[in-house]
Amino acid sequence: MKRFPTLVLVLLIVTIVGFWVTSVATLKVYPIMDSYAWQSVPDANNGYSDNFQITSASVDPKNMRGWIAFDLQRVPSDAWVMHAQLQLRIWSKSESDPSKGFGDSTGRIYGVYRLIQPWREHNVTWTNQPTYTDEHHATANVPPGQTDWHGPLLYMDWDLTDIVRDWQSGVSNYGVLVRDTQENSPILYSTQFFTHDQVPNESYYPRLIVTYFRPQSLLLFGGVLLVEGLFVTVLWRMRSSRTDVPRKE
Repeated sequence: MKRFPTLVLVLLIVTIVGFWVTSVATLKVYPIMDSYAWQSVPDANNGYSDNFQITSASVDPKNMRGWIAFDLQRVPSDAWVMHAQLQLRIWSKSESDPSKGFGDSTGRIYGVYRLIQPWREHNVTWTNQPTYTDEHHATANVPPGQTDWHGPLLYMDWDLTDIVRDWQSGVSNYGVLVRDTQENSPILYSTQFFTHDQVPNESYYPRLIVTYFRPQSLLLFGGVLLVEGLFVTVLWRMRSSRTDVPRKE
């Protein structure tokens, strides 16, 4: 009887691992559009740029915001999104330099917001930027460290699970806005990220990593657990009946 709990535990672990391996999928999705704009040059478009800059400043170049859009057609429409993570590879960060009015952007909080209007990569500017909603927005701190074109690799991550679930539920997918949550800083804080334009390969691209499973898989998992439960119950009763048989002296 002592081995029975171990058998049940092993059976459960094997079932869960089997479900994860066979039913859970992870997709790495790259952008179809990305761009950013300067508040100080409100009618300029940067859709062809190899960098994506987020800035907070009350003086020139003032605030900068960026926009990214992803095509999620590869994610099945009936999929249940378990997790979605936005990753931007950092190109460079401003460092503290009082003489130039620069501050270290490490620890600055950047927000990602769902867009509610369409936009075009080679047309979007500060003046005509699309509107966005605060609903289900995500925030993250700029990580420590410095990098450049050749590395070391340094990424900034946001949990966009709720936003991607909004899109899966039928909300129009116009992409997201990235901005400093405290714009108009008296000194300049800036972080530059790589885009999908004019960079060597996909390791530089922004990416949205989506982990999901299909409802059919969950039903199958539940069915397997039910069958296993019945099997364990029968086995338990059989073993119990054997131990209950009186021994002859």
